Amino acid sequence: MMTALQDFQLDDVSNGEFSFCNVSQVITASECVFRDMHKELNLGDFTRIRQSHFNKRTVPKEKLAEWLETVCHILDSFSIPLLKNAMSNMDSIKKRVDDLQEEKINDQKEIIQLKDKIIEKKSDELNEVASTVKTEMKSFSTIVKNCPATLTKKTIEAAVKSACDKDDRSKNIIIYGIEESSDEVLRDKVENVLQEINEKPVVRDCVRVGFQRSGDHRPRPVKFSLSNSDHVAQVLRSANRLHTKEGYKSVYICPDRTVQERRSYKILLDQLKEKRNSEPNRTHYIRNSRIVSSDMNSSLSG
Repeated sequence: MMTALQDFQLDDVSNGEFSFCNVSQVITASECVFRDMHKELNLGDFTRIRQSHFNKRTVPKEKLAEWLETVCHILDSFSIPLLKNAMSNMDSIKKRVDDLQEEKINDQKEIIQLKDKIIEKKSDELNEVASTVKTEMKSFSTIVKNCPATLTKKTIEAAVKSACDKDDRSKNIIIYGIEESSDEVLRDKVENVLQEINEKPVVRDCVRVGFQRSGDHRPRPVKFSLSNSDHVAQVLRSANRLHTKEGYKSVYICPDRTVQERRSYKILLDQLKEKRNSEPNRTHYIRNSRIVSSDMNSSLSG
């Protein structure tokens, strides 16, 4: 092996496989050649090599031939194959990029087709709903025209309004007995009450109900909404725990009832009070809009 190549070792790259290790070896080989040149020419800087230095009589032709042979060996056996391999890789990368771009275009076309299908399906559903509403409205009109005198149009409309109102109220809760102040943050107060019964739903639209009359220091009820009726039912099931908490004995959690439902519930409360006075040895409570009574021993055992 040539003298200038004795200080380094180069792996065979005749197969054309690119490797960062090969690149590092080529760089090291080049530096070895330059170091040998600078040593022979007595130079301290790589950039100071000039043609005049090689014309010095102190540099024998054998040394110049060795350097030239070494550089040609590096270029021919290592640098050029690696450059060719890099160019081949670039072609491969370009082809892969082209394939990905084509794949992206096809995916976008497929997404557009899916969106068109969704729009078409929604249009069909809207047409179906419109047709159903139209049919139901005709049926409703026919019922109203043909209904007996006792079932008037006004009665039916009131029933429909009541059903819609009940659905709207199914997500609401009323709390009675929360202390009222001018600078209050209702959401915080409601969440504090719910935390006492280990419930943490997302509370929305907190508001005091009714007008505050002068001289009336009773706190107005607080109405708030939850995301769905299932959360409301869960809170109402846990509401009884509140009466065991210190400072909350006069606070009550109730569903958002209509005027008629409140009147009916007040009648039930009056009846419950009478039951408890007339039959103090039994347990009385309201369940499913009616009063239920049981023996204390049986309720305790249950």
